[in-house]
Amino acid sequence: LMNTPGINSRATAQMAMKALLKVRPDLPVDKLNALVAGGQFDTGKDLRHYPTEKLEGKRLAVIGYGNIGREFARLGQAFGMRVAVHARPRHQKWIELEGFDYAATMEDAARGADALSVHLGLGAFDPGAQRYANAGLIGDEVLSLLNRGAVLINYDRGELVDVAALERALASGRVSHAAIDADLFKDGDTLSGPMLPYLKLVEAYGPRLELLPHAAADTDHPSRVAGAKQAVDQIHAVITERHVTNLKGSLPPGFVDMGAKVPPGIGGITPRQLA
Repeated sequence: LMNTPGINSRATAQMAMKALLKVRPDLPVDKLNALVAGGQFDTGKDLRHYPTEKLEGKRLAVIGYGNIGREFARLGQAFGMRVAVHARPRHQKWIELEGFDYAATMEDAARGADALSVHLGLGAFDPGAQRYANAGLIGDEVLSLLNRGAVLINYDRGELVDVAALERALASGRVSHAAIDADLFKDGDTLSGPMLPYLKLVEAYGPRLELLPHAAADTDHPSRVAGAKQAVDQIHAVITERHVTNLKGSLPPGFVDMGAKVPPGIGGITPRQLA
């Protein structure tokens, strides 16, 4: 079994940053555009009613440091945000080497954050509990530690957020806006998928929600073409040379593990870089 890791990581991270930039800085661009286009604005008199704050100096919590989490942390850093990353302890030196603060727990990362973006994956499935290990991980304990008016971004898996806890955070103002990108399926009149619980929030909090149908990873057509080509190349190498790239699982007898192949700048740090 092989994969093509990192192909759409940058596109997904950029879409997550776009979600943040739509609401922070909090200048009401659409409203101002409508006023200006209608000739209903006087800069000298009216602009003082629209104060805003820059992203620089704001705290960004990134939960998870895989390919997408790492790219998103870099984007936040480029805007001058103070980035705190929660990931496995073995990643601490790597995270700090790249200029981010390491948070030993999700709570440590979330404490005082102005925005939180989750990039963990669902984890292993527990047949007994009939749920994934990371389901509902972003709940009251994490959300309550955010700065009032924070932004929540989940462009990973819909199940990672406890939707009831998110509703409470929206109601209290602890979370001002939430952006969710998750699968939604329709069979006749029946809807299903991890986006479904979020739809119950639309009536009360619609203007404060951005809901996408797991579209962020599909925004970069050249990357998808490159990923498909790489997959074909990897299969061809297995058939013709018995070379296996981006192996997942055990290596079959008689085959050669060629290691990982990812886009430039994507992927884990090497022991040499940590030395």
